[in-house]
Amino acid sequence: MGHVIGSTHRNYYDLAATYAFLGEKDRAYDYLGIYSNFPIIDSWGVNYLRHDPLFNKIRDEPEFRQIVRDVEAKYQAEHERVRQWPEENDML
Repeated sequence: MGHVIGSTHRNYYDLAATYAFLGEKDRAYDYLGIYSNFPIIDSWGVNYLRHDPLFNKIRDEPEFRQIVRDVEAKYQAEHERVRQWPEENDML
């Protein structure tokens, strides 16, 4: 499944959430995979993924929990990179 030109990672999130809600797990995981592979995930994405009731049907599955962990780790790494940037560039 390729990326659609002009779309954002939130489009893939919305598709994943919709398919999860409908019980179409395979399609939900397809779109979650695309979403989680974007280079930067913001706090919005982390918080929604953790708490969005549309994912309740798959929330306890190991595959979903791993995706949440991966997204959280990606967010934390980016957050730390941004935090360190001013120090590394003698801006503090």
